[in-house]
Amino acid sequence: MSYKDDFSTIKAIIAEHQKLIKTALIPLASEVDSLMQHSVTDDNRIGALLDRLLDYAGFCEDGLNLFKRLCRYYYGINPQAASEYVLAYKDMYDDESDSQNNDK
Repeated sequence: MSYKDDFSTIKAIIAEHQKLIKTALIPLASEVDSLMQHSVTDDNRIGALLDRLLDYAGFCEDGLNLFKRLCRYYYGINPQAASEYVLAYKDMYDDESDSQNNDK
C-alpha cells in the first residue's frame, strides 16, 4: 500500500465522520430551535444541551455555529455559565499554536 492509498483511505474516513456528525446535529439543532422558541431558561436543560454540543463544536463548523448560537442565547439568562462554556470550548479545541500566534 502506498502513501497515496493511505491518504485516500484517511480522506474517506474523515468524509464519513463529517457526514455522521452532520446527521447527529439535526436533532440537536431542532432542540436548540425549540428551546429558544419557547424561551426556556432552565439552566440544567440548557447546560445539558451545551455539553452535548461541545462534543461536536470542535469538529464541524455547523456544530460550532450551533454551540455559539446557544451560548449567545444562554448569555442573556446566565452570563457566568455561558462564559464558562466558551472557556470549556477554548480549553478543549483551541490550538496552542493559535495562542502563540496571537501573542506575536
